[in-house]
Amino acid sequence: MEKETLRQRTPATKLPTTVNDVPDHILKLIFRRLDSHVSFLRAAAVCTRWRRIASTRGTKYRDWNHHHFFTILGHYHVVDPSFSPSPAQRRRRRVVFVPASPSIDARHFTLDFLPSGRGGRPWELVDGCGSLLLVTANQQRGCFPDLVVCEPSSRRYIRIKPAEDMRYSHCLGVFFDGRYSVMSMSSFSLTCVVSERAAGIAGGVSFVTARVYTHKPPWCRRWRHGWSTSRHAMPGGIHIRGAESAHYAGRSKGYIFWAIEDDGSVFAAREGTGALSHFRLPENRGSCHRSTFRFIDDDGADNLVRVVSLIGDDLRVFVQKEHNNGGSDWVLVRSLHLPEATLELQGYKECFFSRTAKIVAAGKGYVVLTQAEETWLFSIELGTMQVEREHIRNRLAGEVYPYELRLQPKVRVCVSYCKRGRDGPCYDFCKCK
Repeated sequence: MEKETLRQRTPATKLPTTVNDVPDHILKLIFRRLDSHVSFLRAAAVCTRWRRIASTRGTKYRDWNHHHFFTILGHYHVVDPSFSPSPAQRRRRRVVFVPASPSIDARHFTLDFLPSGRGGRPWELVDGCGSLLLVTANQQRGCFPDLVVCEPSSRRYIRIKPAEDMRYSHCLGVFFDGRYSVMSMSSFSLTCVVSERAAGIAGGVSFVTARVYTHKPPWCRRWRHGWSTSRHAMPGGIHIRGAESAHYAGRSKGYIFWAIEDDGSVFAAREGTGALSHFRLPENRGSCHRSTFRFIDDDGADNLVRVVSLIGDDLRVFVQKEHNNGGSDWVLVRSLHLPEATLELQGYKECFFSRTAKIVAAGKGYVVLTQAEETWLFSIELGTMQVEREHIRNRLAGEVYPYELRLQPKVRVCVSYCKRGRDGPCYDFCKCK
């Protein structure tokens, strides 16, 4: 009896907490935040439990660890001739590859392997995703342009032929479908928006439709090659006044936007589905000129569309917030006074910003600007509103497309050959003895 009483009074010794006490779902979230495939493979080699959690295959699909890594090899710059001081360089847009490291030879990433365009016209870079580039030749009046998807690292290309009903349509823009995290020459998707004169309607009204091109490997029976209209899109497209003069206005949260300066309206196409929508922006957001506003995408998970606008000497960021009654408002979330923010940057002059600055390029979470008096490039990170000039994207004036090699490491749970009668290594977490 006394022994039992002493045993009850003696406090239990608490064992120290180790990494083995971390739950599996927390470890999986930690592994997904690793920024290097080398670190990912090293983590998988620690023990059997970590290898099971890091495995890209498992007994159930939801248990797979979908993780993709990429390495930026450089940036493709589409030099805008309007910002060039030399009249000889204002004839056409140049594509320049700037490597991310001096050890990378830029000659291996030229586009000289592409065939000549129709009529000898040069190719222009219009979009990039991962290791793929989308180039197009200048379209003749009343004809659909030539499209080519290429991969400079492997020097391969694929010609994209238009559908029969698209040959004589005006192409407003064609872009990669950004929904897929990994793209290759055998698996990609394009979203294209075309316009035609609306029959029987006067006043410059055009009929705008969106088409989706899907390219899948031959063994994939669920999808097929070619153009198709989406069952989710509006039947037959939409009618828009002044669509022929619309200009590209950016991308945000899975939508591609075009703006019409005459009436201040915007229409958007959903990536991958081609669903179209047409709306107007509030007057306090500023003008719809291509050099003063842009729709911006970011890494946030809030699924809110963002707009960057230049109003006077200020750069303002608006977010579209929806209400329960179906309406929406554009709310100002950030603002930056450009003359004050760029005062300490190298090359700053007191005569700068006597006129409104211009937006040169925009990407995921940033925007590149220049003041109107002369080409003086600087970029702003929209998450922190930090201003910088030394970044690689600020070297040349024009759109910038990072060139990435995307890797998908495959980690198997069981490294030994399966002893249950299967051929080859075991992909599932089993109890082979």
